[in-house]
Amino acid sequence: MSENKLAEAKAVLKEYGISAKEGDSGEFEVTPGVYKQVSIEVTKEEETACPLLTRPLYILQENPIPILPCIFGIEPWCWVIKYKDPIIDFNIHAVEVRDLDVYILQGLITGKIYTKFENKSVEGEIYEENVRTGEKRNERTVYGSADLDGDFDETIYLREIKEELAKIVKRYIRRTEPYASFSVKSNFEKRGYIEMIKSILRLLLTGSIYVDDIIKVTVEWLWRGERKSITRDIKIQAYLPVRDVRWHLW
Repeated sequence: MSENKLAEAKAVLKEYGISAKEGDSGEFEVTPGVYKQVSIEVTKEEETACPLLTRPLYILQENPIPILPCIFGIEPWCWVIKYKDPIIDFNIHAVEVRDLDVYILQGLITGKIYTKFENKSVEGEIYEENVRTGEKRNERTVYGSADLDGDFDETIYLREIKEELAKIVKRYIRRTEPYASFSVKSNFEKRGYIEMIKSILRLLLTGSIYVDDIIKVTVEWLWRGERKSITRDIKIQAYLPVRDVRWHLW
């Protein structure tokens, strides 16, 4: 290890009132901010459907036109089976950065990004409808028809210094029911020269970083014998809270 590089690393810590020797470790005092979303934009969306080899048991043949004429509306064959499709909606975005380790001599930062997925969908329905009167009966929710799973890629850019902090690839979204949410924890690492690490560290220690949160997400669900999917490209500007930042002089 060159004396110049060690002296430069010590100088970084000294700016924060820390006097250390090679091999030392410690923790910075950081007051975490709060999550704040500034803007969100869906830049691309694509929907697909793929037939299943086996169809769910709840699926019945939809018959909008009775074989026999429906004259008075009271004949049994006036009633046909119909469906109301589920409404698919969801949120996904990073919520915080934490458990950061800054290895100043190595030019390395490691940490964790927590990404929240929220299923905001409404499940589909099956019902009978009178083709003459429009009356509905036997309306039932098709439970499980808006359960979502899938995966996502995510990149976090630091807007102030125009630098990528973290790139996350192929993270799994577990099966999630409507009105439920959960967080995905992803590890990341960022390498760079001391000046870059110093710039990133300065932002982290404010307790809040202003980022572009770029996400490509695919969600899938089952409906009427098909596996359907939506793929969205999402760009979010937000402030992410930062907590638990440690330093290492090795």
